[in-house]
Amino acid sequence: MQIKCTQCGADVTVQQDETFIECPFCASALFLDKRKVVFHYLIHSNFKPNEAEGNLKRWMSGNHTVKDLDQKAQIVKTEFYYFPVWYFKTKDGSGDKIFLQPAASTSVSEIKKLQIPAGALKFYDKNIHNDHEIVKPDVLYDSAQAWLQGSGVSLDIVKEAALVHIPFYQFYYNFGGQSYTALVEASSGQVYSNIYPAKSEAPFRILFGLSIAAFVITSILCYVIGFALNSSYIEEALLTAEFFKIFAYGLVSIPLIVMAYVIAKKV
Repeated sequence: MQIKCTQCGADVTVQQDETFIECPFCASALFLDKRKVVFHYLIHSNFKPNEAEGNLKRWMSGNHTVKDLDQKAQIVKTEFYYFPVWYFKTKDGSGDKIFLQPAASTSVSEIKKLQIPAGALKFYDKNIHNDHEIVKPDVLYDSAQAWLQGSGVSLDIVKEAALVHIPFYQFYYNFGGQSYTALVEASSGQVYSNIYPAKSEAPFRILFGLSIAAFVITSILCYVIGFALNSSYIEEALLTAEFFKIFAYGLVSIPLIVMAYVIAKKV
């Protein structure tokens, strides 16, 4: 079977069931779908395993995860692979835009939000990269196009389509008797995880409710005192209440700040 190279237009002979191809005339890396021939790019990894784990630990120590997750989580397994995405570049009156769609099954939807600089795209070379690290795409080009149309993008403005393999470290870790996974994109170091041990919001919501109640009650008491001291003059009563509120709010804030500090340390 022969196909047309999307770069130089030469006829390239393809063996049956062959998908990853290199044009013998211009050395372009190509991917052959059942219905479409597109460029095949790969983004190089910039992180070693220990560096990627360091990024994961810093992410675990953030404000969105439970306290001391970076210290208490037990990493049980690490995998490195190149994950495939469909890459669409569109051009209209507002300029160029990039749309990504996973080309293989994944539970991490944030992959669509990856930022891929044009200069990071390199032609895939099967002589450099290990075949077992390359995840084979199972989402066809037509399906990716249908997703693009479903997102409100007209296919008429698509100027470039390609298959791009992006490097990832996938970490498997245990915490609190549960198993979790997280991805570290090995080009930028960005961490992606849909499900993780998140910081509980309940204590903060309770503190927020107590704060509102405390300041409302304090305001009412200040107005009661103000009118009690100046019952005959409304303006003086209001001024007196505002004066008391300055000091009363300061006093009420002290235990609330202490409570917030304790919750932040323990949750």
